Amino acid sequence: MSSTTTSIFTFDHGQKKMSKAIGVTEDFLEDLQNQIRDMLKDYLFDEDRNIREDLSPSMLVEGALHNFSYSQLVMMSSFFLQDKLDDFTEMIEKRLKSSMGKIALSADDVPDHIKEHLIKMMKEGKGIGPDSPIDGSDLPQEVKDFLDSLIEKQEGDGDDD
Repeated sequence: MSSTTTSIFTFDHGQKKMSKAIGVTEDFLEDLQNQIRDMLKDYLFDEDRNIREDLSPSMLVEGALHNFSYSQLVMMSSFFLQDKLDDFTEMIEKRLKSSMGKIALSADDVPDHIKEHLIKMMKEGKGIGPDSPIDGSDLPQEVKDFLDSLIEKQEGDGDDD
């Protein structure tokens, strides 16, 4: 993985831990989290610790501008971007799961030569559980064709189960 340096951060894209990946200490990130918490408390509550009634988005932005350095603002924007990326990933996973249809199948409906292919794959440890999914590229063409015909048959039936 590559590594680059700016006037603020040193990027090491091979690192998985945030502090090491951007060349800051854990204390820097912890202090930033504390500063964010304190700024939000000051934004939300008045001196008597009552919730402010005159909150506005511009006050929040102004508070961030006056309370954080440029490097801290860059870090905060990366937190925001990571949250958006996580949301996007979750949305894609939900869409994929909802688009995956069930195949209603009885063992009696599976031709013997297809059963033989599937049993062979199981003996090879493929498709036994969630840690060993079957990759579509591993399937023999006969099995792919059989599964495609089942899907087409069910879509033709209009059955949503």
